[in-house]
Amino acid sequence: MNLIIPNNIFATLFILNLDNKNNYNVIIKDSSLVSKELFNVENSIALMPSMDLIKNDKLYVSQKFGVTFESILSNAYIYFPSNSKEIKKIFLRGDVSSNEVILSKIVFSERFNLTVDITLDSKNEMDRQNTYIVCGNENWQNNLYLKGTSFAEQVLEIIEQPYLNYIITSPNEELIKEFNSKFDKLNDKLLDNINNYLQKINLGNSITGFINEKINSINFDLTNAELEGLQETFRYVYYNKIIDDLFDIKFV
Repeated sequence: MNLIIPNNIFATLFILNLDNKNNYNVIIKDSSLVSKELFNVENSIALMPSMDLIKNDKLYVSQKFGVTFESILSNAYIYFPSNSKEIKKIFLRGDVSSNEVILSKIVFSERFNLTVDITLDSKNEMDRQNTYIVCGNENWQNNLYLKGTSFAEQVLEIIEQPYLNYIITSPNEELIKEFNSKFDKLNDKLLDNINNYLQKINLGNSITGFINEKINSINFDLTNAELEGLQETFRYVYYNKIIDDLFDIKFV
C-alpha cells in the first residue's frame, strides 16, 4: 500500500508513530499535490489537507486517525506587520495547502473583523510591512515561529472544537478499513516516544523543546470532538459562501 504524506514535521511524526510503517511505500509531496497524487497512484491512502475534501467529497475518510491541533502548536503561523495600521492583503508562503487558502479569509473576518485579499508570495525574503501566513517547515527556520500567531489556534477559537488539519483518505473504502484495523492508541505511542522521534527529525534544541512541551495538543487519534470540529469548519466555509452546498463526509 502507498501512503502519501505532506512534507512537514507533523506528517513525519505521524509516520514515525506507525508500528508497521515499513509495510507502506511512503510518498512525500507538497501539501497542495497530495490529493492529486492520491488519484494518480493506485492502491493508495493519503494524509491529506482536510479542506481538499471540498473538491474531492467522494473520498472515504478515516474516522479513527488524522492530525489535529488544539493549541499554539501549528503547521502554519500568522506574522503581523511591525508598523502597518491597516491590513488589506495576506501573503501566503511556504508549503501552502487548501486549508490556509480557504480558511485565512474566515480567520481574519471572524477573529479580526477584517476583509482581506489573499495572494501567494514567492519572494525569497519576507517584508516586515506585510502580513503573512507561513505554512510548513519554514516556520522552524531561524526560530521564526516565535514571532508568529498560531493559525490552528485561531481556527479553533472560531469552531470551538479541535482543528482537524490533516485527514486519512482514499478512494478505496477497503484501504481505509485496513489502515484503521492495523493501529490503535497512536497518541499514547506518540507521548511515549516523542523524544526519540524529535531526535530523528533534528530540529534543534529550542524547537524540540517547544514541540515537546506542547505535544499534548496534537491528536492522531480522532474522537467525536475532532470529527465535529471538521464538520463545523465546513459549516463556516459554507456560511462564508466559499462553497454552494454542504456535503456528507464519508467517514469509515
